[in-house]
Amino acid sequence: MKKRILTGDRPTGKLHLGHYVGSLANRVKFQQEGMECFFIIADYQVLTDRLYTRDVEQNIYEVLLDYLSVGIDPKKSVIFIQSHVPELAELFVYFSMLVTVSRAQRNPTVKEEIKSVGHGKKMSVGMLSYPISQAADILLFRPDLVPIGEDQLPHLEQTKEIAITFNRTFKKVFPVPETLLSKTPRLLGLDGHQKMSKSRQNAIYLSDPVDIVAQKIKKAVTDSGREIIFDPIKKPAISNFLTIFSFCSGRDIKELEEAYQGKGYVEFKSDLTQVVNDFLEPIRKKRKEFASDPKFIREILVEGTKKACEEGEKTMKLVRKAIKFDYPRIFE
Repeated sequence: MKKRILTGDRPTGKLHLGHYVGSLANRVKFQQEGMECFFIIADYQVLTDRLYTRDVEQNIYEVLLDYLSVGIDPKKSVIFIQSHVPELAELFVYFSMLVTVSRAQRNPTVKEEIKSVGHGKKMSVGMLSYPISQAADILLFRPDLVPIGEDQLPHLEQTKEIAITFNRTFKKVFPVPETLLSKTPRLLGLDGHQKMSKSRQNAIYLSDPVDIVAQKIKKAVTDSGREIIFDPIKKPAISNFLTIFSFCSGRDIKELEEAYQGKGYVEFKSDLTQVVNDFLEPIRKKRKEFASDPKFIREILVEGTKKACEEGEKTMKLVRKAIKFDYPRIFE
């Protein structure tokens, strides 16, 4: 049987090179290997750290355009909108009864996210229960594998706990998904000290025009000295640029170190700009083609979300039966 995976993104803006290196390239690979792929555009999750939602609808389309432009095929993968699958909200309610407040508060990723956005004591229930909602997002589709970065490990551990607790308390419904930890490096942002991120405005977007890429790389932070060597401790910015150069060009980092021995940052940045733009050009071209057909884009979301609802209802029938909530609906 095909292995099933579940992963996705929050629609908080266009996707960037860090997304491609850390996740999108692998998703295309999983699809090509014949895995059953479910990709969630998690719009509810936008609300965990921001209440400005005016751009969410547009960002859903931006994320989908980025998916299509890098090679995710809606004929082979299911792409859906989280808030349009009502079964997710129902499953979240049941799961929330299985997790104690103290357990929810111990999640280190939640603690870090709260700290990063400066919520402190103003933490919302939504932020606290974010990993439980994410567990519902995952387990509704009963995947075999969940591809994640290292920062998401605590969330997936809690998802596994919830699956085990539900199966033990009621009846075995959920397979405990395996962790598929990304082996690709996490790209730093152009500031050289933080991960590449939409919120930190330190990213090269997959849709950035040629001149914008050039400006961003030219202004990007570099390390002291002139040596172009891979040393993430002493030279994090240059090491990050070498990683980007290697990924976009297919050249080995050792080879790049030798090629730029005795050369300066100006020449290196100029060549890096060319390499990144060459890499992004076919992605930009495909994105422009897809963006010219908004009806087709909408159809992808409609069909994908419909399939997600159908799959979700299969799971919820099992869940309701397990917890004795499968009594007739009074309005049916």
